[in-house]
Amino acid sequence: MQKPLYRQVISDLEKRISQLKPNDKLPSERQLLMEYSVSRNTIRLALQDLEQRGIIYRLHGKGTFVSSMYLNQTNIGGMYSFSEEAKRVGQKATTKNYSLELVTPSKQIAEQLNLSSIEQTYKLVRIRLANNEPRILSTTYLPKPLFPDIKLSDLQVEPLYSVLKNKYHQLSVMAFEDVQAVSLTAAESKLLAEKAGAPSLKIYRKTINDKNVPIEFTISLARGDKFIYRSRQYNHLI
Repeated sequence: MQKPLYRQVISDLEKRISQLKPNDKLPSERQLLMEYSVSRNTIRLALQDLEQRGIIYRLHGKGTFVSSMYLNQTNIGGMYSFSEEAKRVGQKATTKNYSLELVTPSKQIAEQLNLSSIEQTYKLVRIRLANNEPRILSTTYLPKPLFPDIKLSDLQVEPLYSVLKNKYHQLSVMAFEDVQAVSLTAAESKLLAEKAGAPSLKIYRKTINDKNVPIEFTISLARGDKFIYRSRQYNHLI
């Protein structure tokens, strides 16, 4: 199946950008329209994608430029999808569901999920791989009242969010994240095929549904040599 036009433009622009230097200026929208012979909306979708991933930045009235933070590592900022990002760069994403058990969560996790001290959650431990290389170790807590009798066999057929949506009618609409730089323990490094003490990004993620109810709390460890966390900030006074 042929890629959508804006995806083709994105792929071509990424190749061109990789040959440029940080802060080099890109052609204007008008020039890109003429070069690719596509609609203005297609060009804008492509540039929006590149900007959201931190590959380019735009200054009003001045143009579009190559980000000074352009790196090969994947940006896990925003509503990041491991599977989609791996597919985008031509890698095969897989998930190893390591364990699933019913637990009484710690006070910190219970508070994140708006649970009482006696309510239980399912604790799901997963390893996300790209081309069979471990990339992310995730521990996910799912409230038992929302997801009764969830099983590992459910997750062998569909991705986690698809199971939450299709089997339990829980749709995630927003996520809140905190990110911390940490060093991997010996046990964590073994699961991620890394050296003990290697740098990692520890990501705390709470997801809420369309009724503003927390449905998931996940603590992930992303390999520091494969991921970065990038944000954009603007000075609205100029």
